[in-house]
Amino acid sequence: MVEGAICAAIAIVFNLLFAYVPFMGIILNLIMPLPLVVCGMRNGMRWSIMAAVVSTVLVAMTVNPIHALFYIGVYGVMGIVLGECMHRHLPAQKLLLYASIGALASIGINMLLALYVMGIHPVDMMFQSLDNAIPQMAASFNTGSMTPEQSAAFTAQMTEMVSMIKIILPGAMLLMAPILVMINYWAARKILARTGETFPEFPPVDEWSFPPVVALIYVAALFGIQYFINDRTHIGYTVCANVWAICSMLLMVQGLVFIYWYLKTHNKPLWWMRIIIPVSMFISLFGLIVTYIGGYDILFDARKLRAKKNAAEREQKKK
Repeated sequence: MVEGAICAAIAIVFNLLFAYVPFMGIILNLIMPLPLVVCGMRNGMRWSIMAAVVSTVLVAMTVNPIHALFYIGVYGVMGIVLGECMHRHLPAQKLLLYASIGALASIGINMLLALYVMGIHPVDMMFQSLDNAIPQMAASFNTGSMTPEQSAAFTAQMTEMVSMIKIILPGAMLLMAPILVMINYWAARKILARTGETFPEFPPVDEWSFPPVVALIYVAALFGIQYFINDRTHIGYTVCANVWAICSMLLMVQGLVFIYWYLKTHNKPLWWMRIIIPVSMFISLFGLIVTYIGGYDILFDARKLRAKKNAAEREQKKK
C-alpha cells in the first residue's frame, strides 16, 4: 500500500510538471507510465490499477478531467500492462508486443470515451491546435529579416507540413506505442536493478533487422502516393501515406543500425552516432540517405544476419 501510494504521488507530480512546465513536458511525455510500471512489477496488477485510479482522480481535480482521461487511457493502461509483463518476467519480445497492443487499444478506447462520454473530438482538437500553431511558428521565425514573399512561402511550407502530419497521424500513433514501451522498459530495468531484480534484454542493437518485405512495402506505398497524389482526400492516399511513414521510420532505424554496425566492426568512433542520429532526424536529405541504406541492408543482407541464421539452422538439423 505504501509503495502504491508513493508511485501514485510520483505519477501526480509527473502530470503536474507535464501540464504546467512546458520544457519538462517534452521529457516526461516519454516516461509518464514509469511509476505504474515500477508499482506493477513489484506488487502486481491489482496495486498498479489502484495507483492508476488514485492518480487519475487527483489529476482530474488538480489539472483537468481531459488531461486525466488522456493519462489513464494512454499512459495508465500502458504502465499497467508493462508492469504486469515485467512482474511475470516475460521475454523482451513478448513484453514489447503485449504492452504495445495494450497501448494501442487504450488510445482507441480513450478517443471513444472522449467522443461519446465527454462530447469532445480529440482528433479535431489536435488538428485545431496544429492549425493555430502555424501563425505562431511563422511569427517566431520571422524576426524582421524576411520579405513578405519569404514569409508567405514559409507559412505555406508550414501549412503543407501540418497537412501531412494530419494525414499520417494514425501511423504516428502506431509507432508511438512500441517506442514508449521500449523507453519505459529500459528505464524500469535501470531502476529495478538497484533492488536486485534482473530482466531480459532486447537483442543487441547491431543484430536488429526487419523483414525484407518492409522495403518492398515502402516502394509500393511510394507508388500508391504518386497514384493518388491529385486527390489527397482519397482514402487510398491516406492509407499509402501512413504505410509509407511507418516503413520510412523502420528503414531509417535499420539504416542507423547498419551505420552503428559498420562503425563497430571497423573500429571507428561510436560517438559519431550522436551526430548522425539527430542529423538524420532533422535534415530530410540525410534522413532519406539513411533510409535507403536501411533498405539496402534489408534487401541484400549486408550484415549477413540471414546467412548466419540459415547456416546455424542447417547445423542444428545435422545434429
